[in-house]
Amino acid sequence: MPDEDALRKLREERLRRTVDLCVTAHPFYRRRFRELGIGTGDIRTLDDLQKLPLVDKSDYMACPEDFRLRAADAPGLSFEESTLWNVAYTTGTTSGMPSPFFNTAHDQYHIMMQALHCSEAEGVTRGDLIANLIPLPPMPMGAFLCVGRTAEIMGLPVVNALTGAKSKEYPVRRGMDDAIDCVAAAAPSVFWGVPSFVRSFFRRARERNTRFPRARMVVLTGEPVSAALQEELAGHLRAFGSEDPQVRVRYSFTEMQGGLIQCCNGAAPQNLAPDLYYLETVDPETGICVPEGEEGALVLTHLHRRGTVCLRYLVGDLVGIRNERCPHCGRLGERIIQRPRRTGTLVKVKGMLINPELIFEALSANRAISEFQLVVRKIDPADPDSMDQLVLRIEAEMGARARLAEEIPGLIQKTVMVRPEVVFAGPGEIHDPMKSVKVKRLVDERSH
Repeated sequence: MPDEDALRKLREERLRRTVDLCVTAHPFYRRRFRELGIGTGDIRTLDDLQKLPLVDKSDYMACPEDFRLRAADAPGLSFEESTLWNVAYTTGTTSGMPSPFFNTAHDQYHIMMQALHCSEAEGVTRGDLIANLIPLPPMPMGAFLCVGRTAEIMGLPVVNALTGAKSKEYPVRRGMDDAIDCVAAAAPSVFWGVPSFVRSFFRRARERNTRFPRARMVVLTGEPVSAALQEELAGHLRAFGSEDPQVRVRYSFTEMQGGLIQCCNGAAPQNLAPDLYYLETVDPETGICVPEGEEGALVLTHLHRRGTVCLRYLVGDLVGIRNERCPHCGRLGERIIQRPRRTGTLVKVKGMLINPELIFEALSANRAISEFQLVVRKIDPADPDSMDQLVLRIEAEMGARARLAEEIPGLIQKTVMVRPEVVFAGPGEIHDPMKSVKVKRLVDERSH
């Protein structure tokens, strides 16, 4: 286990190499450094990063290709560093199209090692069988890919539930009961998925008296998880027969390809790949780091990537972090000591970031719709851990409602990759111009 000085030395060596590559072969930073008059000798230490301005998601989403190193402009790269391995995608784009995140073979191998270290720290071991409960996405997404990478590097079998919205053209997804039967036949010991879905999966499985005799651990990603939900999931594991149920909550985002993890129940999520990623918390207006432990905007810097590369990238959450050893396992890396909360205009629904403005634009173009409002709520308002629900309230003439009810859900799903429930409202229910000038287009009824 490296000491603090050795880790910092490695981080700064890798940072210098990454900055050198960005100066010569990264379209976005090549322009940005030229505008700022920054050269290869100006960013040599982690402290020097504060000389760089912050990069917002909108910068990246506007042209993801500009954040990809150009191998042709960096002739010293190895075959692994310059060869594309795969493309993952992140949601929450301004255009409605998912943003590609490019991984070279170099990146893939390091991400696999990251997956190994993270899952070993979480307590996944040889002999486990993983149930991948992440819904089958419409394109390669980090959460789904992460389960497969972990199984590959650890030499573990995995059973994929392949749930999600069914399609007549692509009948590859399973319904809940079919998925439960498929997973149960494999007898998994580790269940990996989005919290609200995992809970629905377990509840339905128990209603059907389905047995998971080897169940012992849940790995959660994609949504915040309350203490009450963690305890409920632990209770389900006990009901399946686990004597020592383990619940791990990951704080993940595509740009980190795996996220921060817990080494034991209740531990603070920690960056267990500090040789690959450097995290800061800053004042988002000035870019200046806030004192350790205080809340600030989370900023990510890639230290050793060769595909998509970001320096001082605003993740979109406010957190408090400490750069210290974990008191439970002794590992080094930034630890999140304050529950993240989201900033900005993007909204997370069912683990997906969506841009409400795209929905508003699509609906505004439909002349049959008089008024509309987007509502995000929990399926059970009394239960903060129930699944998210996207509800679209529409005011329209009676003669157009049947057609809109048929067309709109698919249109919105195509636009933001989340399917809404359509509810029709009477005249004046959404907006009464006698009471307010502006229409409240977005209502988030979830407690945060």
